[in-house]
Amino acid sequence: MKFRIANLFLLYFTFLLLSLKAAGQTAGNAADSLSLVVAMNTFVDAFSGLNWPVFDACFADDATAFFPPSAKFPYRANGKQEIENIFKIVFENARKRNPGSPHIEIQPREIKIQMLGSTAITSFLLTDPDLLGRRTIVWKKQQDKWLIVHLHASGVPLPQ
Repeated sequence: MKFRIANLFLLYFTFLLLSLKAAGQTAGNAADSLSLVVAMNTFVDAFSGLNWPVFDACFADDATAFFPPSAKFPYRANGKQEIENIFKIVFENARKRNPGSPHIEIQPREIKIQMLGSTAITSFLLTDPDLLGRRTIVWKKQQDKWLIVHLHASGVPLPQ
């Protein structure tokens, strides 16, 4: 699974670099784009592999999040501690559902990255059997590291 996600981001990054070069972007912007793709890949791999320390380190202290209905938390989570409390339950439930294989199947598709200086937005879709998951992550570069400052996760039923 990690290999597929890494390949997806590598393909996206190659396309991004070609686009930046065609648009006359600076090397600094390309470096920021690359480091953001690495941060996003780290986040998805940590989440997929239920690697709590790496996953948790992806969030800024003042991050906020909206969770999908499956999390049973309809309000905004404010701050890293609230986000941790909810995701710890998500991780525990994933381990209980699949004790022989400690991972969650996460395959982002239709990835879009919007670079906005020291802020970036990534959005993508996830497909479950009956639900289209929509994810938006707002990143902020802090001390040369991209951190998640907001995560929005929602889902809509797929047409039958």
